[in-house]
Amino acid sequence: MKVFPLNYSKMLKNKITISEADIRYSNWIATLIDLLKPTNLYLYGGRGTSKSTDILAKRTIDIVYDMPRASFAFVSDTYVNLMTNIIPAIIMGWEGRMGFIENYHFVVDKEPPAHWDKPYIKTFTYNHTISTFNGCKFFLTSLDRPSANAGISVVHHFGDESKYLQEEKLNKLFPTLRGDSNMYGHSHYFMGQTFCSDMPDPSVGESDWMLRMEKKMDKEQIMRMLQAAIIMNEINLELYFAEKNGDDFKKVESLKKTKARWMVRLSRIRQDSTFFYIVSSFANADILTLKYFQNLLATLDFEEFKSAVLSIRKTLEKGARFYGALTEKHFYRDGYNYDYYDNFGIRSNMVQTSLGLRHINHDQMLEAGFDAGNMMSLVIGQEQGNIYRVLKGIYTLTPEWLRELADKFSTFFEPHKKKILHLYHDRATNAYNKTGRDFATQLKHDIEFDKTGKRTGWLVQLMSQGQGNISHADEFNLMNVMMQAKEKRLPTLLIDMFECRELKNQLEITPVTKSLKNQIQKVKKGDKLAPSRLPLESTNFTDAFKYLMCRSKWLAIAKQKQALTFSSSFQVLT
Repeated sequence: MKVFPLNYSKMLKNKITISEADIRYSNWIATLIDLLKPTNLYLYGGRGTSKSTDILAKRTIDIVYDMPRASFAFVSDTYVNLMTNIIPAIIMGWEGRMGFIENYHFVVDKEPPAHWDKPYIKTFTYNHTISTFNGCKFFLTSLDRPSANAGISVVHHFGDESKYLQEEKLNKLFPTLRGDSNMYGHSHYFMGQTFCSDMPDPSVGESDWMLRMEKKMDKEQIMRMLQAAIIMNEINLELYFAEKNGDDFKKVESLKKTKARWMVRLSRIRQDSTFFYIVSSFANADILTLKYFQNLLATLDFEEFKSAVLSIRKTLEKGARFYGALTEKHFYRDGYNYDYYDNFGIRSNMVQTSLGLRHINHDQMLEAGFDAGNMMSLVIGQEQGNIYRVLKGIYTLTPEWLRELADKFSTFFEPHKKKILHLYHDRATNAYNKTGRDFATQLKHDIEFDKTGKRTGWLVQLMSQGQGNISHADEFNLMNVMMQAKEKRLPTLLIDMFECRELKNQLEITPVTKSLKNQIQKVKKGDKLAPSRLPLESTNFTDAFKYLMCRSKWLAIAKQKQALTFSSSFQVLT
């Protein structure tokens, strides 16, 4: 345990220069966690608190040294998110901050050198795993791929971005947390968990399950741990100087015995401990600087600043949902084709394309709904018999524009075989009222031709030219009839919850109201938010979704049904 922030007066007294000491910056919350070393850690931290590259990276290394030859698991909502975001950030922290170097301390996606220690539990595959020099092994697990988690046995769970982990799915993963107490029971990390996140926003579908972990924290135990850790830290510091200055042998041995006694005490008091904490981004203010916070305050809405930076929990406003019949059954979680993604290693530059979609027919044309504005939104779907699948959401924010939106579409769907796209759009996109530009035709051109003027192979047909206005009442009626699945002539709606995350959030929070003329209205006040908030909190994606779904034949079927009254469909958003 070498935590001690060096006391400069002692350094001068003992003639230790800064150049001779191993000094690393650590913000106060990272130092506190490093002192406590609890069995379970649940941390909400604001932006820039180095949760992945510092706190998680340091804690994983501590646990590797404390339980050699053990197996661990990194947990995420999807395997793709784990591979593309979480693991690269942790490895960056290992190598950039902790001096834990690939091919010296650990290897990725391959069998470790023969002279390294072997895992306690024999394993025979190394794809998508991390192995360490002392025999530890990290498995990658995700909630969208439960079959890959079957049969594994680990002694500690690690997770980042925990707001995306749905509690009911996470509970099914917890049985993998087991192990040999005879082998690892000495460690207070045994059977523990480490989860970090920024503050969730339940109004956009994020999970706040970690907030309930606060009840598991024994504050008196945490205080005793901190007191003992500080004493232990002082002993370490004194022993460091004694050995450095060549002090009397008896003094050094006495300090070592004192250290051994306190190590036992500290280890005992740490057993089965839980530390829950909420910290703002100001914990890392020395590194982030005042300018960082000034920029965020200038660019973020204050409500978002309170949540993302100050870690103040948002309260979920209650109101009527425009998509009142929308439930979890309309979203599918098995949308990734892992036969495709398994071809990439952790260190590979993973390319996300339509080959990674499980439920797409590459020999069938695609359809898309398009909404223009400060946020350009594209919702791509495909009619598959009696099922309509919404496969992908793509967007750009200014200064990105139509060219970038088209490039994102063409890149992702490049492997698609039948390159025909039916594009549904607002009639206003043919003469955008602010600029007079024909956005629908421009997007059609940019999809059909790349930026050099070369044909991409795509043929785009504009489907909404000459179409009348789609009223809020018409959309409201169709969505309720379709989502309630009581009309067999309408397809069953299924939406990819991960590739359409932004659409899902917007559908879940879009309110409904009545106009002065007693007409149903979609509340669109979120469209005036700061650009960074538009993807999750505006209604832009719901408008693209409207143009995709509200086609003449389906609107006509819905109108034949008895229109749902506003009062019967009025649901409270909870």
